Amino acid sequence: CLFGALRFDTLGFVTKERFEALMPPLINLLEDPECGPAAAGLARVDDLLAPALAQLAVAVQAGTGSDLLWKPLNRRLLNLFADASPRVRAGAIGCARAVVEKVGDEYVTLIPETVPALVEALEDADEEVEARARDLTSKIEDLLGESLNDYLVAS
Repeated sequence: CLFGALRFDTLGFVTKERFEALMPPLINLLEDPECGPAAAGLARVDDLLAPALAQLAVAVQAGTGSDLLWKPLNRRLLNLFADASPRVRAGAIGCARAVVEKVGDEYVTLIPETVPALVEALEDADEEVEARARDLTSKIEDLLGESLNDYLVAS
C-alpha cells in the first residue's frame, strides 16, 4: 500500500521528482470513472486515496525539507472543487481535509488560495459537497483558532 510506504519512509525517498511523478496520477484517480468516487464510492476515496495524498504531502516535506510542493497539490485539489461531478467535488474536498489534518498548522500558508474555492463549495447544490465543505471549513478554523466568516464574506 502506498500509504504505508510513505508513512514509514525514514530515508527521504520522496524527492521533488518522485512527488511530481506520484501526485498527478493520484489526483487523477478522483476523476477516473473506473475507480474514482463515481464508481467506487466516497468511502474508498476517504479510506485509501485521501490518506495517501496527505501522507505524500508529509513525506515530500520530510524528503525535501520544504513544503513548497504542497502548493501544486493543493491547487490540483482546489480545481476539482469545481468539477462537473458532485462525487469528484466531494472526494476532492475530503482529500483536502485529509491534507489539512495531516500537515496541521503548516497548512496556514495555503489558506488564502483555499478560501475562494471553499466559498464556492459551501454554496454547492449537492448536500454531500456542502457538508464536506463545512467540515473542511471547521477543520481550518480549528487550525487558525478563529472563524473564517470574515474571509468567506470578503471572497
